Amino acid sequence: MSRRLFCIILACFMFQASSSYAEELRIGVTFSPKQSEYLEQEWKEVYLEILDMGFDMIRLGAYWSEIEPKEGLYDFRVLDWQIRQAHKKGVPVLLTVGMKSPRWPEYFIPKWVHRKTRLSFGKDLAESEYLTEKTLQFMSVVVQRYRRESIIHYWQVENEPLERSGPMKWWINKDFLEQEIELVRELDKRGRPIVLNVATYPNGMLRFLHKLTSPNIPISEAAQLCDILAINVYPMVGHKLWKLKLRFKAGIASHKEYLTKVIDTARSQGKEVWATELQAEPWEPGELVHKGKEGPTTAWPEGFMADFDQLSDLGVRTIFLWGAEYWNFRKTKHKDESWNNAALEILKRR
Repeated sequence: MSRRLFCIILACFMFQASSSYAEELRIGVTFSPKQSEYLEQEWKEVYLEILDMGFDMIRLGAYWSEIEPKEGLYDFRVLDWQIRQAHKKGVPVLLTVGMKSPRWPEYFIPKWVHRKTRLSFGKDLAESEYLTEKTLQFMSVVVQRYRRESIIHYWQVENEPLERSGPMKWWINKDFLEQEIELVRELDKRGRPIVLNVATYPNGMLRFLHKLTSPNIPISEAAQLCDILAINVYPMVGHKLWKLKLRFKAGIASHKEYLTKVIDTARSQGKEVWATELQAEPWEPGELVHKGKEGPTTAWPEGFMADFDQLSDLGVRTIFLWGAEYWNFRKTKHKDESWNNAALEILKRR
């Protein structure tokens, strides 16, 4: 084979590979009825509108406190309806199972479990045998109920389980997380991939504070357990310290450098990398949700479009936008369609 012919074949192969790689871009979205309720919106209407937007996947949560309000008495009506509607629309589901699910207050542990446990501040919840036993029982019921649902393509076990989070800064250790994953694998004969997600800290100050308080290295530990490692990305976050309102933003260059290292760490362990939460809503200091008509200071439509492009340029091919409930709120409450339109514009990137 001549050198010229070899170069032509190689160029064609590389073009085909890069083209097929580009076609693999998938854009998902997370939905939580609870967030719509916080924003005083009719959650079913919001959900149906989101399903009609054309996303490639939707991430839902199995909220334990809602599904099992009394021990052994299960109410799946809310989640059943969401999954049924996703099936009708043909939108694949990533279902989160465990004691943690997307949205505040992070942990959705039923009151009847709280009454029989002593869950102190900063606790590793896996130290409570009663809690872990009941968590595994709940997960078993959920997985067995939905394992035949073809519209569910992936399981997410817990939500940022290795991170200290929520008002009580609880966390879940790696050993128990492994038990949860093994349970899901055992029950799901279809062998759907397991997703684990971790928080990222693009801002240098928040990253420093996290290193002081974190008992582990979540990215490396999570990558050892899952099929797909996912990151949650928030370029600007707000915190209120007494009366002081603080905003932590990462610079464009430092943000890219940091995310590149995170992604490379995951890939070095042979894992595909997703983003399960890309900030597309505000995180205002001291606010659960921003309801004011004035524009927020921690996120804006043009900003999350640029953040999406950055993640995509770094080779992340499955990206879930975080904030669809807020876009709908802006549109219906304040007649501001710019957030919704930005998400629709991102969908054209495929």
